[in-house]
Amino acid sequence: MNEKVSTAITEFTALLKEVFAGDFLALVLYGSAAGTAYSAGVSDINVLVILENGSGVNVFKLGKTAKSLLRKYRILPFIMTREELVTAADIFPLEFCDILDMNVVVYGNREILNITVSRKNLRHELEEKLRGAVNDIHSMLLAAQGSEKLLLKYIANWSGMGGILFRGLLYLKGKNISGLDTKTILGETAKEYDVKLESFSVLNDLKYNKKPLEISASAFAGTLLEALNVLIRKVDVTDGAS
Repeated sequence: MNEKVSTAITEFTALLKEVFAGDFLALVLYGSAAGTAYSAGVSDINVLVILENGSGVNVFKLGKTAKSLLRKYRILPFIMTREELVTAADIFPLEFCDILDMNVVVYGNREILNITVSRKNLRHELEEKLRGAVNDIHSMLLAAQGSEKLLLKYIANWSGMGGILFRGLLYLKGKNISGLDTKTILGETAKEYDVKLESFSVLNDLKYNKKPLEISASAFAGTLLEALNVLIRKVDVTDGAS
């Protein structure tokens, strides 16, 4: 585990014990911070916090107590009760796939993660999010009101197609992607779905490395839409059995 992640998790675990006491059942680190792809200052630290009852008052208290810590280390807690964990896999299949793919149980019993994700539910969520991404781009194109500069700003700040969706597309194909970086995941997704995803690699550089576009923002938006629509058609006909 990255040293910064280890420090953040140690401090956050102590706060959870203080705030929730016996109601705190488990803390699971997942995503890039649980593997080797974590990048300090860029990557978030995703954690699943599992509670027995999940008192709203105590969750509110955690927000006050942990606010500086969450901001300092970019910790993103996903808080669930034990009952929700068992019953919500059909609602959050993509998030659950991400949790199950690569995780470290920092506190609690690993058996608490004995959950199953339906491929049918995963396919439905992926299609919904892909179609949502298309709607996002259409909205940005309209909101820019003909300004390439403003459209570029919208695209650079857009988070509608995070890496989790591309990981989800590979989960749907039954692929094990533990430890793969964003570039490799994009390449594997392009291969599995026979689609050109270079525009999303460029988008990643635009967002994180601040590299300029070589074409207009409107033309670039067009390449994103083209790739998304291909993915939607491919996911729409994917067998979601089991």
